[in-house]
Amino acid sequence: MALLLALPLSGQAIAAKPCSPDDGRLELSMHGVSIAVGYMWGRGTLSYAGRTYPVSIKGGGMLSFGSASFVGTGCVRNLGRLKDFNGTYWTIGGDVALGRGPVGIDMENARGVDIAFSGHAHGAHVAGQISRLYLSIDNH
Repeated sequence: MALLLALPLSGQAIAAKPCSPDDGRLELSMHGVSIAVGYMWGRGTLSYAGRTYPVSIKGGGMLSFGSASFVGTGCVRNLGRLKDFNGTYWTIGGDVALGRGPVGIDMENARGVDIAFSGHAHGAHVAGQISRLYLSIDNH
């Protein structure tokens, strides 16, 4: 299980662990809306082993309210094979995004692939939830 945090920290960025040369790099732009049950969707790019791949993200969670957009990058760790990227990633925790602020999302799938995402949120969103997000490489 992983933790989802989006906290306005007086303009301070959330410190992210740097990517290693073996890690993939993920750039995402996501949107989320919710009234008790939330839904999140977005698109991005995975850079891995010298190539880039278009990706999609969708999913949701319970006990959230509002809407927000999230933009940022992340390290993709423990990706031994490209096909291990596709799948359901779990997050557990809560988030608060009021206006613009830093966001950090850590998630893991059943194949042990970890993604540490950091960036910025814009909007008004409050949640205390378990989320399930599905990430996939498009046309692969």
